[in-house]
Amino acid sequence: MIRIAGIARDSIAEAIELEAGSTLISLNGVELRDSLDLLYLQAEERLELEAETAAGERRVYDIEKGPDDSLGIVPEPDKIRRCTNACAFCFVKGNPRANKLRASLYIKDDDYRLSFLYGHYVTLTNLREEDWTRIVEQRLSPLYVSVHATDPSVRLAMLRNPRSAEINEDLDRLQAGGVAFHAQVVLCKNLNDGSVLERTMEDLYERGPDVLSLSIVPVGLTAHNAERGIEGLTTADCRSVLGQVDAIRARSLDERGTGWCYAADELFLRAGEEVPGREYFDTDDLIGNGVGAVSGLRDTVRAALGDFPKLRGRRIVLVTGTSMGPSLGELGREISRASGAEVRTAVQENTLFGPSVTSAGLLSGVDVERALRPHEECDLALISRTALNDEDRFLDDVTMAELRDALPGLEICPSENIVDVLSRL
Repeated sequence: MIRIAGIARDSIAEAIELEAGSTLISLNGVELRDSLDLLYLQAEERLELEAETAAGERRVYDIEKGPDDSLGIVPEPDKIRRCTNACAFCFVKGNPRANKLRASLYIKDDDYRLSFLYGHYVTLTNLREEDWTRIVEQRLSPLYVSVHATDPSVRLAMLRNPRSAEINEDLDRLQAGGVAFHAQVVLCKNLNDGSVLERTMEDLYERGPDVLSLSIVPVGLTAHNAERGIEGLTTADCRSVLGQVDAIRARSLDERGTGWCYAADELFLRAGEEVPGREYFDTDDLIGNGVGAVSGLRDTVRAALGDFPKLRGRRIVLVTGTSMGPSLGELGREISRASGAEVRTAVQENTLFGPSVTSAGLLSGVDVERALRPHEECDLALISRTALNDEDRFLDDVTMAELRDALPGLEICPSENIVDVLSRL
């Protein structure tokens, strides 16, 4: 059953007088387990919806609709499927203790539904038989799978879950069910790098087009999990990995016409090399997982330079983490030349997770305030939209309202790509 959290205005649900607080029981005779069932089943043009009001009254609604029309029901959040692995490199385990973050950030999720709906990577280790059946029956494709290694013994050593050694059988099962997937490797020094990575890339490539992509991401260690026995990659390591990725990409470009395997932005930055342009990544599907975000930002800004309004006399500060400092500094200079504005870059070290965490999207509210203090005389500050959740809260639970109150003379705007804000000035 699904409890209704809200009803969209001018929707079918509003027209039939469904109300928040009611419970959805079944759709076309099929019991509703969660919001994914609702999304899947409401695609039919004729629906029989059984619901129970908050007062306990059972009602049945007969609905005719277009195949692409949503009912307009906003369900309460589903209970999240938790992770059953014990990865030493787990970023959740790298959170600071004493509940210094938003409560949801201490939840280790490994939920195939979130993988299908939002592109979260999952390990497949907690799937029950009914989950496998549902994945195939509802064609939950593509999924995003954290493979890490196709060598069963290596994957077992990384995930520390007996089920994790069955990765190749799990991938066989996805393919047999017609489910495509994006694969990911979080690379840990002396664990799944070198010849192990070579085997993983080869094994996944040989599975054919059902493996839509392979992303290679360097492990992210914080000040709170750096002592758990996992080593980060050095500059030389990153350069070596980029060579391995280039080799399999050359093969894929020759045989399939796409790069297929993609090094995450962080690999290029740690290697001291320029992040390539968007053409390297073929698609924007993986940007949310740190693959192509830097090039996407850079290309978006450069494409818009000629259309920026004249901003002479305006003072603008761009806040970022340490990895993007040089790249954003260069973009800031280009924006300044194009618009006439004075554009500064405020590079902030992460004090919440430690200096090894360098992304702007992982800066806390306290760190953003610290970065902006020396620039209070500016007119406008742009911060990464990814540093905030849907409620405009930073990782440390500081709100945008609190940040603005702390810096009342400075206009602070979350931004997806800089252009979204500057083009409106």
